[in-house]
Amino acid sequence: MLYRAQENKKFIILNDAHESLASANLIDQHGQDKVFELTSTPSCDLLALPSVNILSLNSTEFIAWRGRIQRQKDDRLYFHADERVDAGLRRHLRIQMSFRANLYPVKGRGPRLPVVCRDISCGGIALYSVVPFHVGEVYQIALPCTEPPLLAKIEALRTISEEKRLYAFQFIDLLPQEEAMIQERIFEYDLHHPSVSSAENPKAKVL
Repeated sequence: MLYRAQENKKFIILNDAHESLASANLIDQHGQDKVFELTSTPSCDLLALPSVNILSLNSTEFIAWRGRIQRQKDDRLYFHADERVDAGLRRHLRIQMSFRANLYPVKGRGPRLPVVCRDISCGGIALYSVVPFHVGEVYQIALPCTEPPLLAKIEALRTISEEKRLYAFQFIDLLPQEEAMIQERIFEYDLHHPSVSSAENPKAKVL
């Protein structure tokens, strides 16, 4: 049978610890049974895992299942979905990613503030900064990690560590397609950078 990849059907395969294992395209489905075509080499034997989570990458509608890879033939994965995964998972899956960026005040005038990202999710971002932040302050951040770069609005939530000058922000007013852009980029990054040993160091090598 000749399969044809469907639009907006790029997926990431995660284990139950939410570690990225491989990427794939959904090419066919009948009810709970799905056929995927691998687009990267898996980091482990997927058949040996009792379950995996498969999440949509570039769709504005969150699509995700938890189930088991039943068999593999070359680059084809035959997957049975046991259950749907809650849509809130997309916003809470956090990836360690280090890059430099700038913040710009939303209200009034002020200098741009250089920051370094420690980790990011579709729901928020943790940033190192020499300048302290206060809860409720709103800024725009130019995200260099997306393609194309995204100008997003963020709100300061809390201080994670005064000693490390690390602060937590949440994204606000993100459009569904912008959230999908962030999700696709962070999981593709995680797939090719499975560990970031220097994530706690703001002077680490950055993108």
